[in-house]
Amino acid sequence: MRRRWRLRTRTALSFGVGAALVSTALALSTYAVTSQQLLDQRESSSLHQAFVDARLFKDELAPPGANLEEVLSSLTSANGAEVLVNRNRLWFSTSVLTGGQSLPTPFVSTVLAGKPAEQRITLAGAPTFVVGVPIPSVGAFYFEIHPLSELRGTLDILAAVLAAAAVGTTLLGALLGLWASRRLVRPLMATAQVAGQIGAGQLDRRLPPDADLGPLVDSFNDMVARLQQRIERDARFAADLTHELRSPLTTVGAAFELVDAHRDALPADGRTALESLQVEIERLTDMIQDLLEIARIDAGAEHTELEPVPIDELVERTVAAHHGQTPLAMLDGARGTFVLGDKRRLQRIVANLLDNADLHGEGAALVWLAVRDGQVEIAVEDRGPGVAPGDVEHIFERFYRGKAAGRRGFSTGSGLGLALAAEHARFHQGTIRLERPAVRGARFVVSLPVHES
Repeated sequence: MRRRWRLRTRTALSFGVGAALVSTALALSTYAVTSQQLLDQRESSSLHQAFVDARLFKDELAPPGANLEEVLSSLTSANGAEVLVNRNRLWFSTSVLTGGQSLPTPFVSTVLAGKPAEQRITLAGAPTFVVGVPIPSVGAFYFEIHPLSELRGTLDILAAVLAAAAVGTTLLGALLGLWASRRLVRPLMATAQVAGQIGAGQLDRRLPPDADLGPLVDSFNDMVARLQQRIERDARFAADLTHELRSPLTTVGAAFELVDAHRDALPADGRTALESLQVEIERLTDMIQDLLEIARIDAGAEHTELEPVPIDELVERTVAAHHGQTPLAMLDGARGTFVLGDKRRLQRIVANLLDNADLHGEGAALVWLAVRDGQVEIAVEDRGPGVAPGDVEHIFERFYRGKAAGRRGFSTGSGLGLALAAEHARFHQGTIRLERPAVRGARFVVSLPVHES
């Protein structure tokens, strides 16, 4: 579930970031182009209007006896522009708030030198476009100031609209990413779920038909079908072979009992050979029983009814039947704990771990139970030299007895005990792991879900 949400979150973020980048770039470019175009249009219009107004001003001031102040007071300009006139080094204005000192000195000097000029400035904290026109025929210099505040307000509204559109586009992209990731993850999660069930032993599971993943579904189902056929064929072969071995083994056992009845008549070498034969017959018998059980598990023939089992009592009985002298400790509220399972299989787990301690670990040193995080843990610690680092990865494999088996004492084990314990633990939705105690030896810990009655 965490991985699914991580994938969905990454996909949604990718869509959201992509939408944010695209919408931001589009908004910035739109704002830049639009603002520049509006400013150019406004400045062009203001420049044209200023020259028109300057011509009218010249015509009204041209007659002899025309009063500059009366002409200036009667002059009205478009767009609420203010007018400044410089004549005989004196400034005249249509506004008492604006004078010649308000204009940039280089700009005024250019106009006073007889050249028309235009410039965008900030006047009284507001953006302004100013135009200067020399009128030498009347000995005056005409300045017209056009405020751009209204245009600036329009551009601010445009910026707010574009920003809101960018935010909306980003949110829409994130929602689209969530929708797309849901469609993307749904078939993948179904595949992962079926693959997990197949890995847990449910080989009859198949992926449902999917229009988007048709070739993958067909290949996956075909692979699982062939895998199931091979596993079933191998399981039948192992079961048939093991079953066939029981008859000659029974014959060998009967012959051994007949010879063993006359043990006293045998020479010393014969008695030694007979003892070795007895050990190997017992080892072969145990191996065949384990192989039969594994074959039944692989073939899915082990159908049992699960029931609440008091795990503390079961472990106590199993340890007492195996080695009554092995210390048993109940930790962290393990007393009175139940697990949902099969008694025979649970007993086999504990018995196999105790047998493994006898065969490879110089006997069990301690058995303890504990309840942690909703799991009951059953641990068997031995007194042996421990497990070599190279053996840890393969310790639960079938027929694996470890590279150091010869150095851990004489062993009659078949390498199937831990493999069977692991199979039974998985059957109960549990796990088994190997730990290294602080002092020496090995510790095998089985974790099983606690059953809440």
